[in-house]
Parts: sequence; structure tokens; C-alpha cells
Amino acid sequence: MNAKTQRKRKRYLLCAVLIVIIGAAAAITNIISNDSRTASSEPSPPETAAVQKAAVSAEALRVAPVSLDTADAVLEIVAPEQVVTVPKSITNPFLASNHESGKQVAGQVSGATGLDPEGILSFNPDLVLITKLHNSESDAEQLLQQAGVKVVTFEQWGTFDELIANFHTIGEAVGAPEKADSIGKEIKDKLNEVAERTSALTTKPTVLVLSPVGPNTGPYVIGPGNIAYEMIRLAGAEPAAAALGINKSTKASSEDLIKIDPDYIVLGDWDGTGEEWLSELKSQPSWKTLTAVKNGRITTMKAKHLLAPNRYTVDGLMEMSAWLHPDLWDEGEKTR
Repeated sequence: MNAKTQRKRKRYLLCAVLIVIIGAAAAITNIISNDSRTASSEPSPPETAAVQKAAVSAEALRVAPVSLDTADAVLEIVAPEQVVTVPKSITNPFLASNHESGKQVAGQVSGATGLDPEGILSFNPDLVLITKLHNSESDAEQLLQQAGVKVVTFEQWGTFDELIANFHTIGEAVGAPEKADSIGKEIKDKLNEVAERTSALTTKPTVLVLSPVGPNTGPYVIGPGNIAYEMIRLAGAEPAAAALGINKSTKASSEDLIKIDPDYIVLGDWDGTGEEWLSELKSQPSWKTLTAVKNGRITTMKAKHLLAPNRYTVDGLMEMSAWLHPDLWDEGEKTR
């Protein structure tokens, strides 16, 4: 093979090598490009904008619980900063468990018969929670819905089962069902403890709850529909008011008290001002003839532990049971 042939052969080999190198480079470029397209087309992980936006929306929800029971429950679940208005009664430490948190809410409205839908709307709520006990609350519900505001309503919270169910409903409405259900479980556990301690009772005393039901109402016999009525049974006693055959709380009279003649009397304290509301009944000669009075079996409980349904009403139940049956309790339960 001459020199000219050898040079020609080397050129052919060099061209072949270049062709292989160029082809390999193209293949690598294509692979990198495909990987890049694949990576960019993959869906974002779940913890991205949508989830973050949902979390922000839940935190930014402007809540207006305008009944005392709904306000006390809401303040157990969300921060006061998320609540735009509450009833004025939430700041009463004898009525509300969350009175300190309630003071942190800037907006306050009149509740019950004085509920003003325009006043509520002025706080621009996203969600309004109302317990419908009066016509004004039903009227407010309609006007608020017409204004495009979401409204969740409740009936009277007259039993512990209703209390627990209402906590769950509120938790769902404000985006915190787990926290609400945790509170429900806490209440159930305490109810079970009371049931265990009182399960062996064979005789049960009668208990009468006397209390105002509002400013300047005077004493009422607390009947069915108020959580105190169920509390008496669960504490290991019988409601003395059952002797009157009533289906709701009714104005107290000397004649009724003589007919009831309870073994024990529990007085509801709404404001810590004493028993002026009871003075007329106590001035009657018949008052001193009552079994509970003669035996000194009268106690006073704050309304928030006896009459107003909230997270800690069950502690009031434990307190009542321990007072009625001290032998069943190693030590008295402290209420908040």
C-alpha cells in the first residue's frame, strides 16, 4: 500500500469517528431535552398554592357568633382575631367561660331580642352563627341570608348530646373539625366518669334549680329545654320541677315551691350581685318550710357552670354531683 492510499484511508477513518461523535452528542441532547420536558410537565406536589390558599382562606374567615352559646364555643376553636363581633354578654365572667377572649374582640352587639342584622353586617362577616330562641333571631337570619352572608343556626342547646353536636357543626363551619371533636371527646369522657360514679345509686334526691333568666326577670323554676334540667338527672338526682308538669322554665311562685318541696335547691348566679332577685320569695313564710331550706341544702353556682351551655358546663355537672353525693367523689371537682 503506497503513501497516497494510506492518507486516503486515514481520512475515511477520521470522518467515521466524527460522525459517531456527532450522533452521540445529538442523542445525549435529545435525552436531556426529554427529561426537562418530563420534569416540567409533572404535577406540583400537594403542598402548593391550592392547599396554601385554602389554609389562608380558613384563617382569614371572618366569624360572627352573635349568640352567647355560639360565641363561647367559637372562642374555644378559633383565635379572637378571627372573630369580628360577639354578644355583649360574652364579657360577663358569670355567664361566659371565654370572657377574657371575648374582651379581645373589638365588635360587640346586643343579643337575643335586641339582635340587629344591620349592626352585624357592618362588621363584614363571612359567617354568622345564631341560636334561634326569639323572633328577632329568625328575622335576622333571613335578612343576613338575603345580604349574601352564610348563616348557621342552632336550636336551644338543652342537652349534652346537643352541645357536643353543635361543637362539631361549628368546627366544620370554621374549618377546624378536629379541634371541635377533641372538645366533644373531652366532654364525653367527663360524662362517662359521672355516670360511673352514680351508676350504683338506688335512691335519688330531688333538686330544684332557681335562677333569673335575664335582667330583672326575678326567679324562674328551670325546666326542660335548659341544660341544667338534664344536669340534675346526670348528677344522680331527679328534677323537682317535674312535679309541676312543665315543659319549659316558668316563673317561680310560693305555691309552686310548696308543691315541689325539693330536697336540694341550686341557685343560678348571673352577675355576682347576690340574691336580691330571690328576696320576694325568701320573704314569704312558706320559704322556711321547704325541706331544702330547713336542712340547709342550698348552694349557688355560676350560670356558666349551670345554665349556659359551653365546654365547661360538664364541670358544673361534676360539681353538682359531688355536692349531692360527696361519698361518691374522693374530692370535689374544680370548675373553671
